[in-house]
Amino acid sequence: MFISHSTREDPYGSEVRGHVIHGLRDRGYEVLVDAEGLLPGEKWHPRLYEWLLECRAAVVLVNRAALTSSWVHREVDILMWRLHFNHSFLVLPAPIGDVTPEDMAAAGFEDLMSLQLVRRIAAAEKDAVPDAAEAAEGIVRAFPPLPAPMDEDDPVQRWAEDITAQLSQVRTMSRLARMGRALGLHDRHLAGSPVTDVSCGFLAAQMLHTHDASRLRNAVGEVARHMDSTALDQLVRLVLPVWIDAASARRVLPEEGMERQTTVLNVRNPDTGQYYLGRAFCMDGSRYCCIAVSAPPPGEEDPEDELRLACEQHIRSRFGMNSREPLAGAPRLQDCDTYIVIDAEHCTLPQAERVVEWLHEHIPWVHILLIPDEQLADDCALPGLLSEANLLTPPFGADDERVAIRVAYGMLNDWGIPHISDELWMSRINRSNVRG
Repeated sequence: MFISHSTREDPYGSEVRGHVIHGLRDRGYEVLVDAEGLLPGEKWHPRLYEWLLECRAAVVLVNRAALTSSWVHREVDILMWRLHFNHSFLVLPAPIGDVTPEDMAAAGFEDLMSLQLVRRIAAAEKDAVPDAAEAAEGIVRAFPPLPAPMDEDDPVQRWAEDITAQLSQVRTMSRLARMGRALGLHDRHLAGSPVTDVSCGFLAAQMLHTHDASRLRNAVGEVARHMDSTALDQLVRLVLPVWIDAASARRVLPEEGMERQTTVLNVRNPDTGQYYLGRAFCMDGSRYCCIAVSAPPPGEEDPEDELRLACEQHIRSRFGMNSREPLAGAPRLQDCDTYIVIDAEHCTLPQAERVVEWLHEHIPWVHILLIPDEQLADDCALPGLLSEANLLTPPFGADDERVAIRVAYGMLNDWGIPHISDELWMSRINRSNVRG
C-alpha cells in the first residue's frame, strides 16, 4: 500500500497520516510511505518510483499542501496510469482538513475526482477541522478489504521490467552510476543501501519519469558501448517516448466506455503524435495500433481529397485489405485500440474535420489524433465534429519539440541502429525546420 502525501510542514496532516499508517497495518497492509522509509530531511527520493510501480493499492492524502505539490501530482499521474490499465489496482483519494472536492478540481486533480472520494468527517464545531484520529479512521474504514494479488497485466510494470532486462547487460557498476548521474540522480541516491550496486531496476524506474531529450540521450550514451547492438536497440526504442510529459500523454488514452476519441494535438511534427501514443501505452504494442497518415504536398489535386485518399490507402495497407473490400470491413482488433495519426499540414481545419467525419462514418470505432496545419489557441472554436474533440496543447514549446525529434533521430542512428535512411532522416528534419 502506497501513501501519497505532502504533510511534512502540516502537523495536522502528519497526525492524520500517522493514524492512517497504523490503521492500515492493523488491517494487514504493508505500508510504503516516505516518512519512514527514506533518508531524514529529504523531500523526495528516487525509490518512490519503485514503490509506485510495486504497490498494489494507494491512498492519496489531499491537504492544502498536496494541492500545489508537483511531487504529489507526479505520483497521482503514475497511479492513475496504472489504474487505467489494471482495474484490480485500487486508488483512494482522501481530502483532509478543509480541502473540498471543488479545491481538488481547481488544483488539477480531475482524474482523482472520477474516483470515489472519502467523505470527510464533520468537525464538532463550525469552521473547525475534524479530530485527526477520527478523520484517519474514516479513511481506513473506506478502503475495501485487502485485494487479491493482481492477475491483470500491468503495462507500466512491464515497461520498467523490459528496460531493466536491457540494462542488465551492463556489468560495469561505474557506468550504471554515471547513467544515474546523467538522469539527474545525486550520489547519495546511488550509493546507499539497498542500491549499493546501482540496480538496473532502480534506474529503469527513473527512466519512466519525463526527461529532457538531451539528458536522456546522454544517459543512454553512458552505457551504449557496454551493450550489444540488439539490447541497445531495444533500450533506445523503449525510452524514446519519455521526453513526452506523462500527464499530457495520458490524455490521449480513451476514457472507459468510450467507443472512440478524437484529439486535436497542438504539435508541429507528426512523429510527436506517435511518441504520445508510445508514452501513453507504455510502449506495449499489443495494446494499440498506430496508423500514421500524411498527405503529399499540395499540387493540382484537392488537399482534402488527397488526405482522404491517403487515409484509405494506409488503412487498407495496415489491415491487408484490397481495393474491392469496403473500408467499413476494417477489422477491429480485440483488446487493442486503433489510432490514426493524421498530419493535416496541407489542409485547413474545416477540411481536416470533414476527413475525420468521413473516417468515422466508415470506421466508427477508430480513435484519431489530428495534427492541425497551424498552432491553435486553447480557446479556439473547433468546427463541426471537432467541437467535441479534446484540444491538447503539450507543456512544451515548438523549440523543445524540434530538439527532441532531432535527438530521437540521432539516438536511432548515431549508434548504428537500423531505422530510416539518412536521406529520409534529413528530409524529415528539413520538413520540421519548415514547419517550426
